[in-house]
Amino acid sequence: MPRAKYRGLTFQRELVDTIEEYIKTHPERGYKSLADFVTEAVRKRCEELKILVPKPEPPPLEHFNINEDHVTVIDHRARMLADVYFKGNRVFCELCKAENCEHVKYALNIPKVQQLLLKKGWIIEEGEITQRPY
Repeated sequence: MPRAKYRGLTFQRELVDTIEEYIKTHPERGYKSLADFVTEAVRKRCEELKILVPKPEPPPLEHFNINEDHVTVIDHRARMLADVYFKGNRVFCELCKAENCEHVKYALNIPKVQQLLLKKGWIIEEGEITQRPY
């Protein structure tokens, strides 16, 4: 027989009543139920005791793929993809509608992108374009 995904626990009534009153009087804290509160409290305590290791935060920006004419960057903060295009002698971020945003700077620091653009006559130093093809 498969194991159940959840298990029940018993708590002292006084503690449960206190927590439920707190949840009712502090809706801004975001707890919808006693289970939400207890789960978070237990998870935090387990992290303190190093029973659980918190999941690392993803980097703010991460490259997703590289194509001949553009690179796709994952923006974890905005939860969006940013396509940075290299057309002619122009670089352009489709997400920001800009030529000089954090996605462009990030893309220009990816070694594979630098190699690709170098083959096309671009020169990039420290994430900045110093020479563009004509």
